[in-house]
Amino acid sequence: MKKYFFLFACFFSVFAVFAEPQFEFGVGSGYVFYGDKDLKNLLSDFDQKSQVILCGDFSVDFPVAEPVKLIFGMDSIMDARWKGSEHFILWDYCGFAGFKIYPGLAGLCTTIQYCLGRRTDFVSLQDIEDYIESTNFGNGFAFGISYDFGYGKKGYAPEVCANWRHMPRGGSSDNILEVKFRLSKN
Repeated sequence: MKKYFFLFACFFSVFAVFAEPQFEFGVGSGYVFYGDKDLKNLLSDFDQKSQVILCGDFSVDFPVAEPVKLIFGMDSIMDARWKGSEHFILWDYCGFAGFKIYPGLAGLCTTIQYCLGRRTDFVSLQDIEDYIESTNFGNGFAFGISYDFGYGKKGYAPEVCANWRHMPRGGSSDNILEVKFRLSKN
């Protein structure tokens, strides 16, 4: 394990020294299709009055070739539902590594990512005891499409993107759809 970590650190260091990194930060909203039947039943029984779903991400992009970038970052989505003092807060978070590919259509690009993450549930209901529970870490993947308005230019530029992330949770899987507005520093 130490050998793999050392190789990864060397690989990352070479990119950090010889490539000019680009940074991106995004916020948005989305929807989560939960795979756990017990959680789905609990959510359907909960007569919520309010719900908000927020997501955010941060990544560092290293140009590998003109149309390809190697990306490392983190992604998170929070699904909060409440009625009075009762609430569900379902927080999904992951780290990712992958590629961003520009097929030659101006700033249009696609992403392919390997994700490692988990979900933590914060639940407070009157008829059951409050609890905080985390799933096991799962190895998932994400696909995205976006339009980078600053592609090929220097400075700050907006980007609009949509992602689908599939995250296994042991006996079930969550499917996460996100739409985000990003700001990138090229």
